[in-house]
Amino acid sequence: METIIAVIVGGVISFAGVVITLRWNQKIHEDNLKEERRKKKEEREFSLKQAAFQAASEALARFIAYYVSLPERILPSDGTIPDEFTDLDVAFNGLHFYCGLETIEKTTHLGQILNEAFAEAIKAKMPSGFIAGDVKAIDLRISGIEKMNLSIQGEIGAIYQSDPQSPLLVSRYELLAKNFETIEKAHAERVELIKRKYIETEKCRDVVLANLNTIYESARDVLMLARKELCFPVDEERYRAIMDERIESMRRTSGEFFTEIRKQVTERMQ
Repeated sequence: METIIAVIVGGVISFAGVVITLRWNQKIHEDNLKEERRKKKEEREFSLKQAAFQAASEALARFIAYYVSLPERILPSDGTIPDEFTDLDVAFNGLHFYCGLETIEKTTHLGQILNEAFAEAIKAKMPSGFIAGDVKAIDLRISGIEKMNLSIQGEIGAIYQSDPQSPLLVSRYELLAKNFETIEKAHAERVELIKRKYIETEKCRDVVLANLNTIYESARDVLMLARKELCFPVDEERYRAIMDERIESMRRTSGEFFTEIRKQVTERMQ
């Protein structure tokens, strides 16, 4: 009897040991699964955040390139918003899903700066756009008169062949001379308009250049926050110094470049 009890007790203990081991293994397995899910979640969130910052950075670079070249661009007449503008807005909004409030605040502030700078540049750009329309109208007028002259010259040739003494030749030559005089005046008017357009374009360029420092400084702050969000620590003071030096170099180089261009254009316009 005692042997049977001992066997039963031993069996119970062994079974309990197996159960405990299985439960322990199950707990370890569940903990491992939770840890694996947590890591995958963090990796996914990091990848999405990194992609969002990358998209925002690329959209910002495209916008600045568009903004800097705005003085020379032809504005759409149908009120279409440039892709560079809408793409940037979408990219900045994408950061709201993955970033902290400080980054959202900074990107929103940068967006406001860009909106104001863009609106100011467009306002300065409008006079040159109107003048460009006037130049186009003169070009169309000149083209129309030149086509008329070709027709008149054809008539003169036909009349001369049929009757060299025809009185119609005098009126045709007079009309032809009058048209050439009109074309000459139109070209002179066109030249003056182009000079005015250049002056207005340079005013727009001054607005763009004046806003670049503020844009670059605000972009620098957002890039610094991006490193924090992505856990890529950097010496903020040194990073700021590097970026400030780059901004100053770009400002100086751009200023010297445009000063030289203006000098050469002014010499040729005199």
